[in-house]
Amino acid sequence: MSETAVPNTDRAGDSRTLVLDIEGLTHCLGGKNAKDQFVLSVPQRLRIPRGSFVTLLGPSGCGKTTLLSILGLLRRPSDLHGLVRFSMWVEESGTWKEYDLKEAYLGRRSALIEKLRRRYIGFALQSGELLSALTVRENIAAPLQLNGVVGPQCWDRVAELMRAFGLSPDRPVGAAAGSWGSVDDSNLAYRRVNKLSGGEYQRVALARAIAHRPALVFVDEPTANLNRELARHALLQLQRLQREAELTTTVLMITHEVELAEEFADIIIHMKPQMTETGAAGEVVDIRAKADAECVLEFDGPAATDPLADHYAPG
Repeated sequence: MSETAVPNTDRAGDSRTLVLDIEGLTHCLGGKNAKDQFVLSVPQRLRIPRGSFVTLLGPSGCGKTTLLSILGLLRRPSDLHGLVRFSMWVEESGTWKEYDLKEAYLGRRSALIEKLRRRYIGFALQSGELLSALTVRENIAAPLQLNGVVGPQCWDRVAELMRAFGLSPDRPVGAAAGSWGSVDDSNLAYRRVNKLSGGEYQRVALARAIAHRPALVFVDEPTANLNRELARHALLQLQRLQREAELTTTVLMITHEVELAEEFADIIIHMKPQMTETGAAGEVVDIRAKADAECVLEFDGPAATDPLADHYAPG
């Protein structure tokens, strides 16, 4: 297993400023019949910098959630031998270490994959996936406790996140009065999650995702259970917490909301669904970094000012 320790540097364009590096990804979903399969393709090299805010933007059926599940180590790429590279960098004891994920999968090192996912990745999925047997505070505390953070350090972090995401009466830093609406918080911390509104549930999921200060946070469709304004406030708090972590946390968000992507993302990855002779497919068709973003992405796919214009045309 290749685990390479590298010094912590911040030179733009240096691979040591990355958190993920993947090239040559093809992933098939479905049965043995080719016409029943969905094929996800990321044909060129995708390098994601540490501390960036990245969005996967595209209509339904283009493979956004499938790509998220692979980058988040929830799903094993189906064609490992065709995969050129798949690496992840994390900070351990002040040193940035590279993990060769392709080699880990080929070597069936499931314990290592699980460790990396538990310690260095957070998820706020569209369905939330909160634990119904636990209260709000216990759900937010779960990733901390799983990583050995207990006692006052754990509960202070939970209280901080409940304030940040409008789950307690104290207004979050930088939030305008009433930005979360009214908060009936008589006992919200101790409420079971099946008693929450859809918006509260989504905000608890965001708080839990970032609780253990992971290297990567994956956010799937934040407007699924929040209206656009509440989703924007939640993402502002997530962005603030990311910056307080000295930009060592990278956020990767799935959305079909162009305005949210434009407001928050440093890098926008456009994806597009396709129908081929052998079935459905989805592909990364364009990567665009904002002019002021320090970006170390390589992509040689078709350049386009608006590669998804047909899918986002009015009506």
